Amino acid sequence: MSKPLDILFVASEVEPFAKTGSVAELAAALPKLVKSMGHEIRVMLPGYGFINERRNHLHRLLRMKDIPIPMGSGSELAYVKSSYLATDNKKVQVYFVSNDRYFNRVGLYSHPETKQYFPDNDERFIFFCRGILETLKRLGWQPKIIHCNDWQCGLIPVYLKTLYKNDPYFKNVKTIFTAYNLAYHGSFPNTSVEKTGLPS
Repeated sequence: MSKPLDILFVASEVEPFAKTGSVAELAAALPKLVKSMGHEIRVMLPGYGFINERRNHLHRLLRMKDIPIPMGSGSELAYVKSSYLATDNKKVQVYFVSNDRYFNRVGLYSHPETKQYFPDNDERFIFFCRGILETLKRLGWQPKIIHCNDWQCGLIPVYLKTLYKNDPYFKNVKTIFTAYNLAYHGSFPNTSVEKTGLPS
């Protein structure tokens, strides 16, 4: 095998922690497969409040708290929890980028009873994408590849080519973007762009 790669796999849902469809199954299976091939792969997803911490072995990382995440003209604080995906005799490290305002609620994208999408889904996943990059810097782990899945992670490659293009921490990082269902592409009003912090 060629030289092992350091890979970050980013998704908005990963089985068994959070699931609305088959994407969550793939988001669990693919990192396990890559790990079995000898690569170092880690997973990041939002720290949803409905995840059972005891059952899923989540714990807070004390050195990964109060991480300032730029949001428009202000900022929000992130904290990180950790768990793992078990595969044979190996474990895939999983990190949960958390913020109670955005993720401590029932449902991933919508309320399970009303089926109405959360009106702040744009902010939630802007925070998540920016939070991924700021969390990596605090973590001190530099992946060679960041694999981004679906619209919820779509700003990560954009940020790396704009706001973080001169950041030496991400100088050699490559990105992969995978879209699974084009029927769900995260359409938001133009005003959402202002929240991203991207240059006009």
